[in-house]
Amino acid sequence: MRISFSTAALYPRLSLEALKLLNDVGFKEAELMPQCYHETTPEFAKEVKKLEIRVSSIHFPLSYFSVLYNPYGGMVKEAKNLMDDLLLAGEIMGTDVIVIHALPYMEELKKEIFYNVVTENIKYLASKGKEKNVKIALENNPNTLGRTPEGLLDEVRRIDHDNVQPMVDTTESWEADIEPEIFISKTRPIHLHLSDYKGDVKHLPLGEGKGNWEMIFNTIKSIDYSGIYVIEPAYKFYIDDVVNKVRNAKNFIENI
Repeated sequence: MRISFSTAALYPRLSLEALKLLNDVGFKEAELMPQCYHETTPEFAKEVKKLEIRVSSIHFPLSYFSVLYNPYGGMVKEAKNLMDDLLLAGEIMGTDVIVIHALPYMEELKKEIFYNVVTENIKYLASKGKEKNVKIALENNPNTLGRTPEGLLDEVRRIDHDNVQPMVDTTESWEADIEPEIFISKTRPIHLHLSDYKGDVKHLPLGEGKGNWEMIFNTIKSIDYSGIYVIEPAYKFYIDDVVNKVRNAKNFIENI
């Protein structure tokens, strides 16, 4: 069982410091959420390589979504440069998966301008990733075309690249009023983000929300999932007593 923890949950610590902390707690793998351009580069990856932890997945940096999801010609070129750097960094760090989001809902005029160009950006990432044995995982999100299992699978089909496959974030599933076990059973994801949810509070630490984790994990087992279990709570819950909280998250999954 491959258990990982996202550096996004340890913001605003520098990602290198977050990876060291995870390594000290006993994680062998982590998901990197780059927070600045340097953290998307091979130079940064060489720094990470000195640690004993493997960055087995990378979440395409949220701060650069406006580059990836942009039809402007100059930005398309910059997006390719960014993707090339990110994939080179991933190759150095031993990355298996890069996470991206589905496109948002748009009015028809904007859709005509954005969808085809952005889809070609995603296909570029998928093609270059395939050359390096890096899978592209398309994440569900209630504010995108991947809101529902059917919508997420439709987006995978629309992108039409064999290296783009669905993934499931449990909190984003709950936020769309869909139980995660339903989302998981219908989409058969290649990658998972795990956090709890209660009321209006998103990305809670595991076990602190309404999640029926025994049922969720039974569903994951039933689809013969062979990917990574990435713990991805919100950083606001990991400001204080962080070492114990990270250790508790790891123990929670191991005990289940």
